[in-house]
Amino acid sequence: MRNASTTASAASAALAALSHPTRLRILVALFDAHDRGEPARLDAMAVAVGLDVRLLSKEIVRLTEAGLITREQGRLAPDPGHLATLSDDLVETTALCRAIPPTSPLRRYLAHGRVTVLPKRPDDLSAVAAALASLLPDDRELTEPEVNAHLAEAGPDTAALRRLLVDLGFLTRQGAAHYRRVIPTHEHTVA
Repeated sequence: MRNASTTASAASAALAALSHPTRLRILVALFDAHDRGEPARLDAMAVAVGLDVRLLSKEIVRLTEAGLITREQGRLAPDPGHLATLSDDLVETTALCRAIPPTSPLRRYLAHGRVTVLPKRPDDLSAVAAALASLLPDDRELTEPEVNAHLAEAGPDTAALRRLLVDLGFLTRQGAAHYRRVIPTHEHTVA
């Protein structure tokens, strides 16, 4: 996996390349040629996508630089695996995936780096809560909107996640809407 900055940059380049309708038409034409087992020739592709060869070549360079097309022995081919790798790498940069190791069985409660369902088993629930609590700063009092902003990185139902942390003692609520992260005296491990 690449570092977060490199991953974000590569994903940005791929998305920028995909955001142009002409480049999408070129990719479709490449996939079509690839599916038919035909070589992707520039002149045939230019006709298929309605561009002159010079402009087509410029767009192919952009797609190649973004990693969406490969050139092997003078042949062009689409590279859908690049998008899958970028997607996986982006997920690993999320706050919760940084808190829960890739090999942890707790990952089954996540999709795209966010909590999809809370565990039923108390030990798993406590471990997920410990990972969620690690997203919060431990050096100051937080308002409810601040807690919600941190927990929004981990799941859509910030109120449920916040209540979970309070119920399990990872977060204290003081007054109407002030919270403080509790650093447990016993260590919760995220395995």
